[in-house]
Amino acid sequence: MAATIVAMMLALTLAASADAASRKQAVEKAVNPLDQPMVFSIVRSAAGFCEPSCPEWIYAEGQIVGASPAAFKKILKKAGDRKLPLLIVSPGGNVTAALEMGRVIRKRGMNVEVSATRFISCSPRDDKCTPDGPLKGEYRGMAFSAGAFCWSACPLILAAGERRISSQWSHTGVHQITTVYARERVYFKEKYRVVNGKKKVISRKVVSRKKAGTQSSTKLPKKTRKALLAYFKEMGIENRILDAMLSTPPDQIRRLEPVEMLDLKLITEMSPSDVLANPSICAARAVPENCIMRNPEPLTDIKPQGEPGKPV
Repeated sequence: MAATIVAMMLALTLAASADAASRKQAVEKAVNPLDQPMVFSIVRSAAGFCEPSCPEWIYAEGQIVGASPAAFKKILKKAGDRKLPLLIVSPGGNVTAALEMGRVIRKRGMNVEVSATRFISCSPRDDKCTPDGPLKGEYRGMAFSAGAFCWSACPLILAAGERRISSQWSHTGVHQITTVYARERVYFKEKYRVVNGKKKVISRKVVSRKKAGTQSSTKLPKKTRKALLAYFKEMGIENRILDAMLSTPPDQIRRLEPVEMLDLKLITEMSPSDVLANPSICAARAVPENCIMRNPEPLTDIKPQGEPGKPV
């Protein structure tokens, strides 16, 4: 009997260890979506009380990369004539790409808000996700600003909005720009001749190129500084925001308070909570352009049922 109990205890210990190892492996394999390239989606509010006219918006989530402007233009093309605001959550990324996106936003007269989206059925990042929105390829969800953030290069996108909103519950911050230089070792074949004791190159042909790693620097190149100052002027943002960026190390984030952002003109209004995708905005007298009227779901004629053989 004692041997049986020992064997059972050993089996339970092994099972627990295997389960712990499995959980550890799953955590190690887990990927933070915000470390992945930015994904764009069109979302309609899932708040039933606003139907048949509910707010719709474009949601951007993730790292700003070189391909982000093209993906952004693609989702704008899908949106068509709808004038939808951009809700964004991003840890930052490529400065040049952020500037390009910003200029597209300003040209289209879009509004921008630091706000997240909770999808009702599944996330656009899930390859197996079947969008549940009223139009093909679109989603249903709920927007919320609490805990949403826009860091590093992301405020450059926020700066482009006609209306620019970052509520007291969201986090917008900046830090120094890190420039990464790709190093390359170039091998070439050179032909030359000596004329009057001096070497004169006749031809030079590259034989091969090899990557030699990267080198990063927080020293802001003159070209980048000039581009940023020109962008801030274009967007009507105070140049002093650059001082806030340069005064914060790249491994830290300086959170900008709403009052400071108003002073810098990075935001256009103080907001206690969600604004651009709040379902209640569609009930206002002046209905925003992103409140889209859709045909309501047809009502089903449901008759009450009683017990078999008895009248209702």
